[in-house]
Amino acid sequence: MPTPTPQTAAQISNPPGFPLPVLGKPYPGTGTLLIINRKEGWVEIEHEEIKDLMPAMQMEFWIRSPSLMNGVRVGDKVDFVVVEDGKGQYLTELKRVPPGR
Repeated sequence: MPTPTPQTAAQISNPPGFPLPVLGKPYPGTGTLLIINRKEGWVEIEHEEIKDLMPAMQMEFWIRSPSLMNGVRVGDKVDFVVVEDGKGQYLTELKRVPPGR
């Protein structure tokens, strides 16, 4: 079974009803961390709707800084921030949501 890899901006077309992403704009999201690929620098998250960006779905995201993967584990509920930079969508923040929230 092939390993999933995040898509580049050229491979992503926005879903119907969602505007094109604004370059450099932070889009906050919440979801459950499914895969952490430290070697290649990406995570897979099953996330809720990301307002003005995309509907709820399961998706892989590149990580801007490998240190963002510290302190999170597969199965954690996480808050994150997605930024589109023209080459693709990257997470610039990734934080575990405290239990009970």
